[in-house]
This record gives sequence, C-alpha cells and structure tokens, in this order.
Amino acid sequence: MNCIYREEELSNGLFGCQIHNRCHLTEETNSNACCETCENRLVPESPEFVAKWYDPLLVLNRRKVPTDSLRGFLGGASVFLIGGGPSSNDLPLEELNTRGIWSMGVNNVAGHPRFKANSFVCSDPPLKFSHSIWLDPGIMKFVPIPKMSRSRAKLKIKKNGEFSKLKETVTDAPNVWGFKRNSWLSPDDGFFTSPGACWGNLKAGVLKTGEEKTVCTLFLGLRILRYLGAKQIFLIGVDHRMVPGNVYSFDQGKSDGGCNSNNRQFRIVNDLFCRMQERGSFERFGLEVFNCYERSGLRAFPHVPFEQALEICRDKVERIPDLAEWYDKK
Repeated sequence: MNCIYREEELSNGLFGCQIHNRCHLTEETNSNACCETCENRLVPESPEFVAKWYDPLLVLNRRKVPTDSLRGFLGGASVFLIGGGPSSNDLPLEELNTRGIWSMGVNNVAGHPRFKANSFVCSDPPLKFSHSIWLDPGIMKFVPIPKMSRSRAKLKIKKNGEFSKLKETVTDAPNVWGFKRNSWLSPDDGFFTSPGACWGNLKAGVLKTGEEKTVCTLFLGLRILRYLGAKQIFLIGVDHRMVPGNVYSFDQGKSDGGCNSNNRQFRIVNDLFCRMQERGSFERFGLEVFNCYERSGLRAFPHVPFEQALEICRDKVERIPDLAEWYDKK
C-alpha cells in the first residue's frame, strides 16, 4: 500500500513526496528516504491514521512565505461554514457573534450585516468582495496564491454607491493568508491528501479526472477548515438552490440565466460530495459535516438544527464568563 504522501512518479523510479523533497521506493541512495522504511510513512488503513496524518496543504503568510503556523490551530473545534443562501436570514444569526463560536464566511457573506465572520474564503477576483472584509483585521482572509500578486491582487472601495480603486492590494490588507488551489477535483481521498485545495474541475480538471466541469468555493472552505483543525463543520446558508428574486442573504441579484446555471452546478457539486461520503473520505480524515438547512439541495450531509449546532460549538464556553475569584489563592 502506497504512503499517502507519495505523489505521482516523476522519473527513473523517483516519486514526489509532500514531506521529503523526494522519495525512493528502493534503497539506491542514502540521500532520500525510502517509502517502505520512512518514519513518516502513513497508509489509510493505519489505526492511528487521523492522529498521525500531517495535512500537506500549502499556506503562505501575507509576505508570500510558506508557513505551518496555522495548521491545526483550531484544535479540533466545531465551527460554522456560512454560504450566501437566503435561508440563513430565517435564523438568529446574531448568535454567531457570541463566545465559543468560530465561523468562516464564503465570499461576501463574510460582510453580512447581522454577524461578523471570524474568517473569509474566496476564489474569484478580490475586486468582487467588500473592502470592509479586506480591511478588517479581525477577519482572517484566505485567498488563492495567484490572487496575491500584481493586477490580480487589486481591491476596490464603495462609497455613497460609487466604486473606486483602493491603493491597498490583497497583501497590504491585514490578516491575509494564501493557499495553493487546485482546479481539479476527484471525489476521493485526494481531496485531503493533495497540497492544494480543490476548487472543482475546470477544463484541465475535466481532462485529468473525467468529471463534469464545475467549481464551488464551498469545497475550498471545507478543505481549509480541516487544515485549520476543525473536526465538525456546520453549514448554514448552503441552500444549493437558487430562485430568481431571492438569491442571496444580502443585497445582491442574479439573472434567471445565472440562477439556472448555478442550479446545474449545484447538482454536480452535490453528486461529488455524495460520492465522497459513500467512499468514507470525510470520516477517514476525521471530519464530520452537517447541514443546518433541512431543505437544502445539498443532500450529502445529515441535518442538524442551528440551535443544536450552536450548543455543540459553544461546548463548555460560558455566554457570560464568571470572572469572580480567579485571582484568589485557592
């Protein structure tokens, strides 16, 4: 059984390795680790797989330097991943601002007027997202590495209904982190074992995987949250169904054709997630995903009511901490 860190064959029997620079299958040289005797070798059948797994996702700091500082920093917490679907407006979203709750907003929902997300993930051009998200130091921003450079890193501001350019770019913004993004996705363990977060399948991805063409930022959110150390993820606003006239949980419209196109994409995304569930990929990597919207078009994940998810995420954290007598010697 191959080690999960071993990438495709490069040449002459050499294999890329996500931990070592390269990895041999034979003992031909002492300069590289041998897969069979490497102390980091890990196979999915290992009973200690989740405990020993080292997430290989490539993350950069705002200076575009690779860093491991965020790997696992959530420490197994239960968190929320929030999409832009209008169903979330029927929930008491203000509860997301209370102690013990940690959330990631997908795209502009991170600027929702009723709650403040702790983090934000995007894949489209940064110009599409509110300057109030980019310039807020209290929101961690996760962006694909190419969006951190040159013209692809430009931002804009909206004042009095008018848009204009910002002098700041993505890497000038506070609390920004880059990640490697894959434009291919196969519904299997490669979703987690690749050093890139899978966005879906663009043209090259269709050729590589044979899957239908689609992309969805929800894929990126789930992958990054697992890298950050989340073990339970509760989805809200993931309607996976667009109805003209009631498209997002914030003030943003979409044409009928755009809604139809998105609904086709939602069908493909649901199928990919369902196959990953059937193959046990989420369970194998120690991740549970639940959907707080019972009528969602995303049927891959079991339903958990929002109120129950809040209590799970808060766990032992008090809504109002009792601070009396902590300094006393007892």
